[in-house]
Amino acid sequence: MNITIALQLLIAGLSVGSIYALVALALVIPFKASSILNFAQGELVTVGAYAALVLTALALPYWIVLPATILIGFVVGLFIERAMIRRIMAAPEFTLVIATFAIGLIIKSAIRLYWQDNLFTIDNPLPFASFRVAGVVLNPQYLWIIFCTTMLVVCLAWFFKFNSLGKAMRAVSQSQEAARLMGVSVERVLMISWGISSAIGALGGILLAPIIGINPEVGHLVLKALVAAVIGGFTSLPGAVVGGLLLGLIETYSGAFFGSTAKNILPFVVLVVFLLVRPYGLFGRAPLVRI
Repeated sequence: MNITIALQLLIAGLSVGSIYALVALALVIPFKASSILNFAQGELVTVGAYAALVLTALALPYWIVLPATILIGFVVGLFIERAMIRRIMAAPEFTLVIATFAIGLIIKSAIRLYWQDNLFTIDNPLPFASFRVAGVVLNPQYLWIIFCTTMLVVCLAWFFKFNSLGKAMRAVSQSQEAARLMGVSVERVLMISWGISSAIGALGGILLAPIIGINPEVGHLVLKALVAAVIGGFTSLPGAVVGGLLLGLIETYSGAFFGSTAKNILPFVVLVVFLLVRPYGLFGRAPLVRI
């Protein structure tokens, strides 16, 4: 393999990994706040893709469709938390996981009722075609995905470090009881964390749509995002990003060297290795137990 092909695969791997990183972030944010693993997150990515499809059909420009899709995702996340999750928050953890799984099935079935299993797509938003730099063919859509993910990570880093709401979310993730004593509205923080998570998922949906198309099974990528989150450390936002990028590179290079079968198997092999060798992931930490 020469350097040109290696760089070509690097760009492809980073773009795939960026999507995994987005969905992994969307999984980790509500988990840190409420300790609930949202198995409906994949379907929220699907909601974003179909929201973009509907808005595009209204002949709206992409630069309006993009923020509108993110806003729709945010509102859907608020609704799910307020109308469903909050009412069963005191239930056992396994019940909560099954509830999110059921929410995902409801969303997928509702989509199928109208759009069935037809494949749709939206146009590439960038006005130029692929171009070549030093022998490497660059797909503008891949670069757009990497750029959007980078900007999102920067915005989240600023939000959690400097914004008062972001600081409140960090406090809630440490201890809900202590946050309440400090005057933080835990219920409001939990609702907004689900809204942000869903908005990130919707962003992933609209970014994926021009590349793989739009169908009710788009949400299956949540399995890879779970792997990415575990590799990075499920309670770590930077870990979710690193895990997603690492997984995308592993998939891309293994597919190039060993074929599509290895590409689908190797990420889960890596997951098992991490669980055996480093069960808390690259950036995760074992919980402290005071005696």
